[in-house]
Amino acid sequence: MSARFKPLSLSPVARWRGVRIAVLAGFVLLVGRYWNPFYGFTSFLQADQVTEANLPESLRDTPIFIHRDVGRYDGAYYAQIATSPALRDPALNTAIDDVGYRARRILLSAVAWAVAGGEPVAAVHVYAWLNVILWFVLAGLTWRLLPVDEGWRATLAWTGLLLASGTLASVRLALTDLAAMTLLAAALSLAERGRTVVSAVLLGLAGLARETALLGVSSMLPEQGMDLRGLLRRSGLILLAVLPLAGWWWYLWTAAGSSSAGSENFAWPLTGWFGRWSELAQLTRTESNRWLVAGAWLDGIALSAQILYLLTHPQWRSGWWRLGLLFALLGLCLGPAVWEGLPGAAARVLLPLTLAFNILAVRRRAARLWLLLGNLSVLGGVWSLGAPPGEPHTLAARATWNHSCVLDTDDRWSVAEWNSKWRWSWCGGAGGLNFRIWPWTSRAQVELQVRGVTPRGLEVWHGQTRVWQGQIGDRPQWIRLPELPVERGNLLLELRSVAPPTAEGVDNTARGISFACFGARLVE
Repeated sequence: MSARFKPLSLSPVARWRGVRIAVLAGFVLLVGRYWNPFYGFTSFLQADQVTEANLPESLRDTPIFIHRDVGRYDGAYYAQIATSPALRDPALNTAIDDVGYRARRILLSAVAWAVAGGEPVAAVHVYAWLNVILWFVLAGLTWRLLPVDEGWRATLAWTGLLLASGTLASVRLALTDLAAMTLLAAALSLAERGRTVVSAVLLGLAGLARETALLGVSSMLPEQGMDLRGLLRRSGLILLAVLPLAGWWWYLWTAAGSSSAGSENFAWPLTGWFGRWSELAQLTRTESNRWLVAGAWLDGIALSAQILYLLTHPQWRSGWWRLGLLFALLGLCLGPAVWEGLPGAAARVLLPLTLAFNILAVRRRAARLWLLLGNLSVLGGVWSLGAPPGEPHTLAARATWNHSCVLDTDDRWSVAEWNSKWRWSWCGGAGGLNFRIWPWTSRAQVELQVRGVTPRGLEVWHGQTRVWQGQIGDRPQWIRLPELPVERGNLLLELRSVAPPTAEGVDNTARGISFACFGARLVE
């Protein structure tokens, strides 16, 4: 065989590097399905109709995705705090169930506000982006901490950490846990290289992302044989790490008052842990979503394996081990409020434990079984990003340099259908459209893409005024409306068929349809 036809042979390092690149690409594909030209990544915020009803005035009728199923979560609160991280907007007291509790984790909200230049809607959209960016930051940091030339162990640990249930849940729900873990990873990495002051600053920031991250000061605890000067220096570093959160909590107490929320997050040792296994046994018999239950079981097994490994492989002189040990003890003292539910919050709260476990398991060349058991939560992590929220009455979303817009149908239209080329919705005879535009404009000219089930006359109404009348064929075509007034970014239209509907199905017994709409675009 000639040299030019010799099969390509990759080195082990190249193969493991390829696996990591595939993980990065897979994450892009999974997360990219949540992007919308109008809503951005705000579907991550898990804002529901209760959230919508209580939004501050600055966020009403703006491009924030609202889930139609009830089930708001913390990310929606943090995003609203990003509109006024100093908590000076009195509307936050209505919008947020407990400002004094939710605002404890201020870091990401403050960063979003600063990046957005204080503009409320931009701050919400920036906040929704932050965990996606942080995921790539963590990937870069841990690529160095878990070098690819360390072989399969390092790549398995790297993948397990990035795709862990807690990591991806933080992305999917726009929470602060990933930020805290990323800052902890950076802080301990810098401490190992002797950059202790910067490490302490990062620990302080991690505490502002999630207060339990301050357990990371365990990496600065005095070691054996340290003289008085060394003890004083370590004490100063610990104080530097603690001061930001202490200062913020003092400000929070003066601005919003005290809060007792979160008291159920802790319980007597092992109470919540044993309760979790009992709950999972019951859910296995009653919960119809088997994938969700399986992911919860694997999360519990993974966390238990991580705790057991750290307890049975002590290494006091390692800052990573001390960090992991404290989070292992924290895990054993977490209450039902953290463990219960599907998938539960424990995997997120204990992310620093997962970080420490993987770093130590690779460095100590742990057996394959330890690494496999400790990273079983990958299944639940990938599953959490598996299904973007459905938009059954949204036909099209577009974005240009100047505006973004989305077209929604009302309940008189059938839910949207689609194929590889089109997305459309049928109407029986009369149906409303809402063409939403951001930023708001006082007037707009719009084109609609429509077709009839058969050639027929069509009317378009704006309020009590008919603004277009004409014939449409049985193929998609664009019709242009005159310039119309827009109220708070909403252009409400109604389409009416002149001809009667045509019944579908065998013997014409199914729904009656008259015309379909395929989308809309703004004439600029």
